[in-house]
Amino acid sequence: MTKHANPTETTIAAYDRIAAEYAERWHDAPLDAEIDRWAGEPKPGGLILDVGCGSGRDMAAFAARGFRTVGVDRSAGMLKIAAQKGAGSLVQADARRLPFVAHTFQGVWASASLLHLPKGDLPTALKESNRVLRHGHIYLSLKKGDAETWLGENGQKRFFAYYHPAEVELALERNGFHVLDVHFTPDAGGRDITWINAIGWTRLDTPRVGACTIVFNDAGQVLLTRRADNGLWCVPGGHMDMDETIQRTAIRETKEETGLDVEIERMSGMYSVIYPADIFPEKKSRSVFIVAFRCKILGGELTLNEEVTEFGWFNPHRLPDDMLKHHKIRILDALKRE
Repeated sequence: MTKHANPTETTIAAYDRIAAEYAERWHDAPLDAEIDRWAGEPKPGGLILDVGCGSGRDMAAFAARGFRTVGVDRSAGMLKIAAQKGAGSLVQADARRLPFVAHTFQGVWASASLLHLPKGDLPTALKESNRVLRHGHIYLSLKKGDAETWLGENGQKRFFAYYHPAEVELALERNGFHVLDVHFTPDAGGRDITWINAIGWTRLDTPRVGACTIVFNDAGQVLLTRRADNGLWCVPGGHMDMDETIQRTAIRETKEETGLDVEIERMSGMYSVIYPADIFPEKKSRSVFIVAFRCKILGGELTLNEEVTEFGWFNPHRLPDDMLKHHKIRILDALKRE
């Protein structure tokens, strides 16, 4: 790829110069099939953000279908054309830094726009789209291929990034979207181009659900494991898988972390906890809903593994200081009703 000082700025300048010519060529190019396919996802009458709105062609199509629209584009020349055509609300803005508060829109439409960003900037643009969506849908169209290149002559050179379909799906998944559909269409202008059309839905960040076990020995001591990731003592436990009950989670996680086979005696508590960002290696806070079970040992042997560096049996009233603080409460609750 030929290097330019700033691919995005160079491309914007080119669009400013060719705005009228570009609009004349493409403003009436039909995208009705794609618009109708996607328009069934956002709430009828909802607010749609057209990222890279160009001459406002798609904004007009959404307005005709009863949606409210806001268009953003970096090119002042293209926005001028869109305003002349009565496109509606227009904002000069960068897809990587959208000037809107979170959860403003029901849909984001990004047709043939994010392909002008270097591939390394696509995640930033998708994160911004996710941020401004109110649990809504995104439409993304990109050219199929595997290169980053420049097209056009002299002052009309524009930067393009081409993508493999798997790249598009992965980018959406990694930036907060469930991929609902990926399909391919030929170029509306008859060029030798295949378009990747992807529809995503914002992934809800819900609390994790998990289970832990409070295991006592015959001496009344409680079993603790020392975590490999942060070095703190804790009771055995972990997150629930999709295909199991919460009781099964407790038994499985105890076996994986300790090597012991246990049997549940009773549920001893339920807890909603927000762990601060500095507790775990990913440096993100965690909201967790945990069900605790008092258990007895059936068999097995304590066995260290990649998650656990040490085991210890402790007096439940003399627990170590370097311990996940919420786990102390769970142990004391498990002692109740004896």
